[in-house]
Amino acid sequence: MSYFLKLSPMLCLFLLSPFAQADTKPEAKKAEPIAEMKKEAKAEEAADSQEGEPEEVKPCEGKTLKSKFTVNPNGTVTDKKAKLMWMQCSIGQSGADCSGAGQTFTYEHSLQQAKIINETGFANFKDWRVPSLKELTSMVDLTCGQPVLNTTAFPNVPKGWFWTSSPHNSNTYYAWMVYFEHAKHHTDVKYGTNYVRLVRDNVK
Repeated sequence: MSYFLKLSPMLCLFLLSPFAQADTKPEAKKAEPIAEMKKEAKAEEAADSQEGEPEEVKPCEGKTLKSKFTVNPNGTVTDKKAKLMWMQCSIGQSGADCSGAGQTFTYEHSLQQAKIINETGFANFKDWRVPSLKELTSMVDLTCGQPVLNTTAFPNVPKGWFWTSSPHNSNTYYAWMVYFEHAKHHTDVKYGTNYVRLVRDNVK
């Protein structure tokens, strides 16, 4: 009789148990893509804050200031090409330098904020709304970097995602948003919270 057949049953179970455990080990749950993108954005922001005192960043005029945007004295910016008028600051900020911290809202609350602002009006207009994905991405100026946005026209842009009014094509629980630090756009669940910049159209 061979040597292996002489082994006791208990010893055989002891030798085989590591392999059985390896086969039954559960797989790690994969993170949602949007969660990974938000983690990446936060990591980049944290890395920037750990590099010591930040240098003074000069406003970027890019290629769009003279050809596309006109900064108005009433806190708005006119897009001459698209015939749109933007709020110069995101909701929660104010002043010519858009000082203060921007506020974040869920998708539904961002739409509600536009209605609240229109009750009293802003810059003598009462037809402000959350922009579509096409409208919000039209602000991008790739000749400027982090944010890829004309910061002469739109100063002190919060680092984070901005809601659009465009829902996901096939999933009503999601809507599109834009990240101006790297010109990214993605969908997020509507109960997520993001920044908001309002727009109005029919600008002559």
